[in-house]
Amino acid sequence: MQASFEKDSILVLDVDGTLTDSVRIHQRALLGAMESLAFDELNTDWGSYPHHTDTGILIHAHVENGRALPQPHDLARFEHEIDERFTALLNAHGLAEIPGARAFVEAAHRSRWGVVFATGGIRQVSHRKLRSVAIDYTDAMLITASEYSSRDQLVAEAIKRAQAGYGITRPRAVVSIGDGMWDLKVARKLGIDFVGIGSKRQRSPLLDEGVPVYDDMWDAMHWLTPGRGRASGTRLASRP
Repeated sequence: MQASFEKDSILVLDVDGTLTDSVRIHQRALLGAMESLAFDELNTDWGSYPHHTDTGILIHAHVENGRALPQPHDLARFEHEIDERFTALLNAHGLAEIPGARAFVEAAHRSRWGVVFATGGIRQVSHRKLRSVAIDYTDAMLITASEYSSRDQLVAEAIKRAQAGYGITRPRAVVSIGDGMWDLKVARKLGIDFVGIGSKRQRSPLLDEGVPVYDDMWDAMHWLTPGRGRASGTRLASRP
């Protein structure tokens, strides 16, 4: 991982739909894992759950179906089930990056931004996603649903981890980049800035929220442009 500048700001990056085009196969793996638990009633509108993470969904489904809260062995079995299903789908279909994702992360690493990843997916599957598209990261700077079932906790911990890991006592800026409404809601709750990734052609709901929204990570590369008080001095890649 290259770091050309002393870090003074924090960039929190979502994974699914922001860096990797993995929403569809992740949801298929999650659905299969949830169905294998044979709940009497299973609400598959994951966006309606209080916590939009793999483990948050599992815990809430247990509560709604009158089951005891999942214990560590239940969580381990659940994560294994998701990982097996996701791996099979990954092997069958492959995985692409959101256009420009790797170049964007590389540019951010070479800037004053301390990059940390926060995702509602479990850890092992998150490793598979980032590795499959060759995105540069360290295990310490990846916070997942395996550690926290709440997105609020996920992002708050990611910020703390970045502060400690990059030695940023008082961040000049803290910005979250994501593709979902839940990403924006968490950013607003924590009082940090937000940048959206979502196709204007598909009319992302983020477009109605008054936040900057870019079609993909090549488009978002302009957000790192020198002279905007962000990544001054960084050499930016351009769309091929």
